[in-house]
Amino acid sequence: MTNVSKGSKHLIIFACMLLQAIPYGIAQNIPPLFIHYLEKEYHFSVQSVGYIFMIGALAASLISPIAGKMYSKFPVKLIMLGGLILSAFGVMLNAVSSKLWMFLVANAITQIGTVTFSGLGVPFLIATWFDKKSKASALGIAFAGGSIGNFFLQPIVTNLLNHYELHIVYFMCALASLVVGVLVGVLLIRPNKQPIESSAAKQSTDSSKDSKISTNQSVPQGTHPANTQTGIGYKKTTQQKSFWALSCFYLIIGLAISALSSQYANFFASIHINTTLIGTIGSTFAIACLVGNVGGGFLFSKIGVRNAMFLAFILQLVTVILLITSIFIPSIKVFSAFAWAVLYGFNVYSYMSAPAVMMQTLFGMKDTSQILGVFSIFFAVGFALGNIVFGFFVDTFGFTAAWISILCYVLIGFSGLLFFITDIQKHKFADQTA
Repeated sequence: MTNVSKGSKHLIIFACMLLQAIPYGIAQNIPPLFIHYLEKEYHFSVQSVGYIFMIGALAASLISPIAGKMYSKFPVKLIMLGGLILSAFGVMLNAVSSKLWMFLVANAITQIGTVTFSGLGVPFLIATWFDKKSKASALGIAFAGGSIGNFFLQPIVTNLLNHYELHIVYFMCALASLVVGVLVGVLLIRPNKQPIESSAAKQSTDSSKDSKISTNQSVPQGTHPANTQTGIGYKKTTQQKSFWALSCFYLIIGLAISALSSQYANFFASIHINTTLIGTIGSTFAIACLVGNVGGGFLFSKIGVRNAMFLAFILQLVTVILLITSIFIPSIKVFSAFAWAVLYGFNVYSYMSAPAVMMQTLFGMKDTSQILGVFSIFFAVGFALGNIVFGFFVDTFGFTAAWISILCYVLIGFSGLLFFITDIQKHKFADQTA
């Protein structure tokens, strides 16, 4: 690897980190801070706010397969720029919204843009610059940008909300997202059109040269490496029953993740943790997410997909149990809140880099964006329904019943996911050629 190639790869990671820190952070990480103000100013119920998250997630899920296919047909810079602008535009619409349906439309547009540049774009871009051995770690570092950004965004936005009207804060956030997104998209994002050479390939000589000659003859010039690597492809992947089963169990996990990611500030306020401390808890969560994103990438590389996801299962399980316990034992509520921040923060890789890593590891790089787009639908639906169901439980039965339902989702979802990961790995689809 030359110094130039190292520098280019580092630049791509840095660019992705910036996108995760600001545009993604504004679209995904700080919305929970707005829940209290939406309820206070517009008298929305918890369930109504859940609809805002639901519509956004459903809109993102519907666009995912289309956006995934676009990455194989159009320049990555163009698609990511479009997603970045759309995401910022959606946030901007919140600044002029006054009714529930307006916030629904705004969040739908925001999430369509966000899934395009982040959920699909960042993994696709990383996969074109890094080989099989290093891409999981690189993706983890790239997604860590969201955690770094969250560490600064949480206190900044909290302070803004204390001094300015909600609409003004939305406008400020949208402007920051647009400026950073466009600058990074135009100046730093670019595809790698050179073949990705693994360490094993570098060690071979004659056979490697023959392979390169064969590849150059059979693949059109400029074809992206992500479209020339091994794997069974989109059509054969979607013919596998295990793929659909895996997706369904990840949907169930999405039900749990939606509540754990979106409702924490509202829950902590309900058990009488003061606003300032909630902000500190949010910052702690951001630091833990940084460790979780980076560490998750290395976990996938070192111990494999199944073991990394099993660890995520344990982290989520303990987190939910502590939240339930804090309701019955108020004296540990602050401890439980910080435990949530640390444990769930460490677990962030299970829904950030995990979808892309699972699809690439289990089914290969061929048509990976299309496969990930379909797989993402299930998680997005789970995430969307999770907020609605959780809000219904809270409004009807209270937080205790709501968190018990989340505990059930964690147990069922991860049990099925781990079973089918093991089953799919036996077939070695990722090493096959379609």
